[in-house]
Amino acid sequence: MNHGFFEQVYQIVAKIPEGQVATYSQIARALEQPHNARVVGWAMRQAPADRNLPCHRVVKKTGELAPAFTEQRALLENEGVPFDTRGRVQLTACNWNQ
Repeated sequence: MNHGFFEQVYQIVAKIPEGQVATYSQIARALEQPHNARVVGWAMRQAPADRNLPCHRVVKKTGELAPAFTEQRALLENEGVPFDTRGRVQLTACNWNQ
């Protein structure tokens, strides 16, 4: 996947409002590339720090968090994002509909 795709991912992620989340697959579908959810994840891992993107607002379609992103839950909780008893984001309560 080229850097043009990553840039498109970053443009979408920049629009996710505080207190809401989007899934990797949701972003891939928005870019009309529904089979590239994993590539969206790669883009998130390589997001330039100086862009100040709300990468913490991107989660798995199950509501699970990125395993290597240790501060993700705290950042989401600070924005009022609810979690279930298994530690997953309650997508029905805060899924972003762009």
